[in-house]
Amino acid sequence: MKRLLAFGIIAFMFLLLALPGLAESGGSADVEAQDVALQAGLPDMQTEAGIREYLTGEWRFYDPTNFGYNSCRMLIDKEMNVEFEFYDGVSNAPKGIHTGIFTYGRIFASANDAPDIIRLELADDGTMLGGDFFFVHRTIFDGRCVMSLFSAGNGGCVLDLLDQSDENGWGICPVEMYFTKETGGEYQPPLRMSAEFHAVYWGGYEHGIMWLDDIDYDRESFSGYDLEEIGSFTWYRYLITAYDNEIPVSAEYMLSDDLASAIGGDLRIGDVCLVKTDEHSGIIDIQAVAIDN
Repeated sequence: MKRLLAFGIIAFMFLLLALPGLAESGGSADVEAQDVALQAGLPDMQTEAGIREYLTGEWRFYDPTNFGYNSCRMLIDKEMNVEFEFYDGVSNAPKGIHTGIFTYGRIFASANDAPDIIRLELADDGTMLGGDFFFVHRTIFDGRCVMSLFSAGNGGCVLDLLDQSDENGWGICPVEMYFTKETGGEYQPPLRMSAEFHAVYWGGYEHGIMWLDDIDYDRESFSGYDLEEIGSFTWYRYLITAYDNEIPVSAEYMLSDDLASAIGGDLRIGDVCLVKTDEHSGIIDIQAVAIDN
């Protein structure tokens, strides 16, 4: 009986000594994620204050392949006043300046959650609509962060001026519009060696590199939706959440000359791709994966 009691006391003391270590190891993943977020300068998109800090600054429409769009500079101050400056996508000739103010709104977000849209009220003469926009942080690459905007309105919006197809400037904006802002950060995530994974392409192939942000992507969970049945708002929600990205930061991968030539201009900014790398983390194959119907 005494031996049994002594063994119980020893086991209990061992458990007490082990608990702090167990708690520390259990929280190590969270600590590591927080450390990476700090190093990479990831934005706080869970609060209005964090979103305001994220939006403040100078953003530029990101379309390096120039698929027929004008250019745009979007300057947002801390009071959410905004100025849009449009340029011709080829000649850089000025196409007009529009000013206004952003306010927060919610469509899918609850009252206790961070806002999921920004509403633009233009200070113009009323001939042009401002617009409502879903917004999402996509990635950080090459010292820049990328934000996606989706028009959430049923009518037109000021960003329709990005469309060059209409001589009068009344076109239709892209479904997903990428804007970049300089951050100066130089954090580089670990490269993946001898691996096959999904990633989002953010540019660089013309320089023999690829900025890729690895993601969790399940094609089967996304397929089968009919835009006419679910409506445009819900469709945008699927586009925004088409993949999971725990740490939205891109890494710079090397690309062989032969593969760069084979790819040509087939990849577009924001494409989800299936990537294969060799033992040196060099890309040996990359294929775009369609995420729409």
